[in-house]
Amino acid sequence: MSSHVTWVVVADDSRATIYAVPRGMARLREVFELRCSRQAGGFGAELARHLEEARAEGRYDELVLVAAPAFLGVLRDQLSGVARSALVGEIGKDLVGARREILQEEVLRVL
Repeated sequence: MSSHVTWVVVADDSRATIYAVPRGMARLREVFELRCSRQAGGFGAELARHLEEARAEGRYDELVLVAAPAFLGVLRDQLSGVARSALVGEIGKDLVGARREILQEEVLRVL
């Protein structure tokens, strides 16, 4: 039986770091990082596609998005289907590059 996993996506308009938080764990574990040189809408679509595929493959159960408000809106608009149904929280702050302890505090508030 697989454990319940929440993915936390911390993104701006050119990069995203994705962390996994297994059920019962308070620590973020980095899964991977994506980078792109496209405009915000292009990267938002690319990231959303990746999240859709990963959800369809069962790599995560719930999703939390963390991004500055403008990019958060872009990314949210790009999500559809299974990824949107997994969305359980959003943090409208630019935390790319923030210390992991700060990020964990913010994420635990929405989980």
